[in-house]
Formats: sequence, structure tokens, C-alpha cells
Amino acid sequence: MTKHFHWFIVLFVFIACLPVIGLSALFDWDEVNFAECAREMIVSHDYFNVTINYEAFWEKPPLFIWMQALSMQIFGINEFAARFPNVLAAVFTLLTLHRFGKEFFGEKFGIAWTALYACSILPFMYFNSGIIDPWFNFFIFYGIIQFYKGSTQHQTRNFLLSGLFIGLAILTKGPVGLLLIGGAFAVYFVLNRFKDFPSLIKLTWFLLTTLFIGSLWFMLLMATGHQEIIQEFITYQVRLFQTQDAGHGGPLYYHWIILLFGVFPASFFLIGYLINKDIKRTNLDIIMHAMLWFTLILFSIVKTKIVHYSSFCYFPITYFGARFVIHQWENGFHLSKRIHYFILSFLLLLALIFGVLGYLVGHTHFILENVHVNDPFAVQAMKETYSWSYLQLIPFVLLITTIILCYNYLKKDFYIKYYLSLGIGIILSLVSINAFVVPKIEDISQGAAIDFYQRHQHEDAYFTTLGFKSYAHLFYGNVQPGNELSQNEKELATGEIKKPAYFVVKTQQRAEFLSNYPELKQIGAKGGFVFLKRTPLLDGKEQ
Repeated sequence: MTKHFHWFIVLFVFIACLPVIGLSALFDWDEVNFAECAREMIVSHDYFNVTINYEAFWEKPPLFIWMQALSMQIFGINEFAARFPNVLAAVFTLLTLHRFGKEFFGEKFGIAWTALYACSILPFMYFNSGIIDPWFNFFIFYGIIQFYKGSTQHQTRNFLLSGLFIGLAILTKGPVGLLLIGGAFAVYFVLNRFKDFPSLIKLTWFLLTTLFIGSLWFMLLMATGHQEIIQEFITYQVRLFQTQDAGHGGPLYYHWIILLFGVFPASFFLIGYLINKDIKRTNLDIIMHAMLWFTLILFSIVKTKIVHYSSFCYFPITYFGARFVIHQWENGFHLSKRIHYFILSFLLLLALIFGVLGYLVGHTHFILENVHVNDPFAVQAMKETYSWSYLQLIPFVLLITTIILCYNYLKKDFYIKYYLSLGIGIILSLVSINAFVVPKIEDISQGAAIDFYQRHQHEDAYFTTLGFKSYAHLFYGNVQPGNELSQNEKELATGEIKKPAYFVVKTQQRAEFLSNYPELKQIGAKGGFVFLKRTPLLDGKEQ
């Protein structure tokens, strides 16, 4: 198996991801946001300028959006196509972990690192998503490893490769890519007393390559007279660090909790590594520490708190987890056995969460009968009737089975079988969550609005939301050039229009907007959403 492990990785990713990535609608905001940018590229045939609602979009560079646009050209404009690029990111990421792990510590470590990354919760879930971070993190990680190899092996080729991939990271998400590698290596060289610090010539090659690749899009913007987009892009990047984005705040320890429970089981093995002083530390350990703590502290300080902001930490966390596993493998699995009982305890908690969630997605009335819910939108959404079957309990059954198997193997000191059962059980439960539970959650949280947009997507009409931010009406309403919302809310609701306008509002704000805009008529309500319409006048009468 080890001889052809790379083919096993490709097969595993395709089997685990491809059947489920198209089963649920894209989630607001990020998933729909990027997919809509890609859709508008295809509709407008303008692959240079990134737009949202056919207006300049300066928050992200275009590389990932180009990937999605290409995927949509192949598979059509749908959820599968929007998420497919990250399936490829999974393949490249896991292949890279195996390759570098094998190069640094041998075949067993390469397999352990790859397996831990693949079966940890958030890394696996993000490979099934349509957000930027899996590719961005891959580019940054590859660039850091090449820079590290260049510093220790003193080869210019590694610095050129590092610059290439950091440049691609900048084209994916912006200058934060250069910040991450710069911060990580600043910490590394300080801790390592500037040993193997690269020469000025090699640093120059790295910086020139990074800046050339990373600034390609920005140079094209300047050449075509779009300097204002660059200015808005820079302003947006600064604002993310200085202010809290609406609805995305959190305490200082936010990312610490997210990583501890979201990168399970690797995060628990990380704890095993940290408390085990017998594991020989290496220079690669130092750079991994620098990557982990610089990224974690940086995004703990940043005011805006979003789960995937700290997702680059998945690489060092799984690295240290694999170091702990291999140390046990080579020095006796009985060492630090207590950590495995903590893992099984958390797995039991996770199984209970999956079981309760699997039941509640089809029995939302149970929540209303037993819990006081203050959010009127959530109340109305849960009053709807949702189909349910025992399939929603499969993740719970799989995890309980995994716990039983792992406990028995642990008691008998069958550690290889224990690790195999743990990894396979978690992966199967995550696949089943994506297949049977996530689509239900999506249906409850936004399904009624998505259905409304899709029913009216072939009409020559305006679509917008009132009182909440969304991109779903653009993507699922299939908004075409000329139907973009060029008017502000008040003008569309009260000014002159030549085509119908549809408005979606959440139930708690229905009375407010009907009072403010009496020309709007309610045409339906479902799942916490209220659907309003304004019909244009023809000779003083509604059409």
C-alpha cells in the first residue's frame, strides 16, 4: 500500500467528497459570495474584473474565483462546481503532506500526518466547501516548506519555488499570505538564533518572485486604469484588522477553542506532544511552532473572528499530532495512554451531539416545545415540517461503533487497530454528516429563500433582501446584467421601476418594511422568510 499511497489519497478524496459536495445549497455569505463572482464572470464574459452584483468586488483577488469559473464551465453553474476546486485542494494538500512527511521523517510519518489531517473535523469539512481557505493555506504551507528547505539546504531553487507559491497565495486572498510566512520565519530565526539565515541574494530572489507573481493582478488593474479597486482592496484589508466585521466578533480565546475542538483528534495528540518531553525536537519543530503560535496570536488579536481565519494552524497541529503518534509507534504505545481515554471521552460527547442534531433536524417542533427561543425568525423556521428518516442518525451510530471498537482495541493494546478504527470511524461519520445532516441544516436555515429565488429565476425581475445581508438572491435568482440592483433600497421600493421587484425579509421585520414601503405586497411566507413583490405601474395601474 505504501508504494502506491499517492493513488490511495486521490481515490480516498474522490470517494469521500465527490458524492456529497452537491447535496446542499451554498451557504451565505462566503460560499455564495465567491460562487456568485465566478457566475458573473461567466455571464458577463469578463474574466479580468471581479464583480458582485455586477459591481467591482475588491475584497479578494481573483485566483480562486477563476478556479470556480473554470469548474462551472465544465460542470455547470451549480453547487458541485463551486465546491469542486477544494476537492482538488484536498488532493494536493494530502499528497504534499505525504511527500514532505516522508522526506523529513520517513514513510510512517508521511502516512500519519496525511491521515491525521484527513480525518480531523474542520480540515475535512473545509475540503467539502466552496471557500477560499483550503487553496490559500496550501499555497502558504508549500511556500513555507520550500523556504525552510532553502534555508537548510542553501539552494536558490527552493527560494524561487517559495516565492512562486506565496505569490499564488497573495493572488488567492491578499497580502496576509506574505504576513504569515514573514511572521513565522521571523519567530523561527529568533528562536533558532538566526542559524541558516538565508543570504541577501536568496532573499532577494524570494521577494522578487513573490512580488512579481503576487502583484500580477494589481499591475493589470493599474494598467487598465482601475487604481480605485486597489485602494478599496487595501482599505478593506486594514479594516479587517482594526474593526470587528458585523456579526463576526468574539473573545480573545475564540480561535483557541475552535482549534482545540475543531481539529479533533489531531489537537488532542498535539497536547500529547506538548506534555511528552521525550520526543526529540528538531528545527522543523521550531518552524511549525512559529507557524502555529504566530498565526494563532495574530488572529486572536484581529477584531473580526471567523472560524476559518485560523485554519492555517491545521498544518502545524496535525504535524505535532503525527509526531506524537509516531513516537508512540516507535517507543511503545503504552506511553501517555491517558490521552487516548480523553479522545474517546470527547468522541462520546461528539456522538451525542451528532445524535441530538440528527434527531432535531427532522423534529424541530421538539425544540419549540421544550426550549424558549427568542428569535422570531428561528421560531418560524422551526415551525415548518421537515422530512426525517433514520439516515440522520447514521453519524451517531458510526461514532458509537467507533468508540466501542477503539475502547476494546485500547484495552487489549492493539494500537494499530485502534488508530485505524479511530480514523476510519471519524471520516465515515463526517461523510455521513455531509450526506444526511448538513443538507437538512441548510434547508432549515435558508431553504425557503433558496426555493423562492429558484422559482423566479427565469423572470425578468429585480431581487433583493431587506434588513439582512445576503448574496443568495444573486446566485439562485440567476440575476442577469440589467437586473442588478443599481438602485438603493428606497428607490426600488418606491421609485419608478419597469419590471417586477421581489423582496425577501425576515419575519420579525415584516411589519416595519410593509409600513415603510406600502407599495410592497406580501406574496408568501415560509421558513422564517416573508416574500414581498412590487409590480411596475402601466398607465397608472399595476401590470
